[in-house]
Amino acid sequence: MEWEEKNRKYDLIDATMRVVAENGLPAFSMKKVTNLAGVSEALIYKHFETKEKLLYLCFETVHRQIAALFDKMEIPPLQAPQEIYEAVRAMWMTYFSFLVQNSYRTIYYFEYRDSRYIRQIMEADQQVKDTYFQGFVKVFMAFNAQFHIYDKTSPDHLWTYILDVTGIFAKRVIRGELPDTEESRENIWELISGGLFGLLQ
Repeated sequence: MEWEEKNRKYDLIDATMRVVAENGLPAFSMKKVTNLAGVSEALIYKHFETKEKLLYLCFETVHRQIAALFDKMEIPPLQAPQEIYEAVRAMWMTYFSFLVQNSYRTIYYFEYRDSRYIRQIMEADQQVKDTYFQGFVKVFMAFNAQFHIYDKTSPDHLWTYILDVTGIFAKRVIRGELPDTEESRENIWELISGGLFGLLQ
């Protein structure tokens, strides 16, 4: 029974992300989720007290998956510029691949990130804000110790540049507006890394 409840909750989270990815947040409704999941509205409110809590839990689900990508990465001592370049490139390729492979989740993730919902939550809960912003930026702390990147820009600016620009390209690949080829990914990386490594010069 407990296993079934967890599966049902997961199905509702998944359906929510699909609804938002297809229709956008402004057109979101609990009714659309229940229709897609094939359950009653009473059931969805049994698992999620409000629409806002459901939407945030969806975002948190994807965010934790992204954070786990970087938590598993080991950063060796870096000395030469080429070493840092290759380390960041490998990290970025892993992140970009995750976004493209998880199409509707990625669309949802960035749709929510740009919405009023996340701003309200971050303003109300400092712990959420700290966790949210440090999830990606912490990877660069090892680089900063040697290359002093943060002397030239803030962690928030660096984090926003990499994640947001990568997200824009990932969404265009997902929608078929850009090809999903190795050459295309290398071209995107070269554009993003050009701005990032310009800070090291």
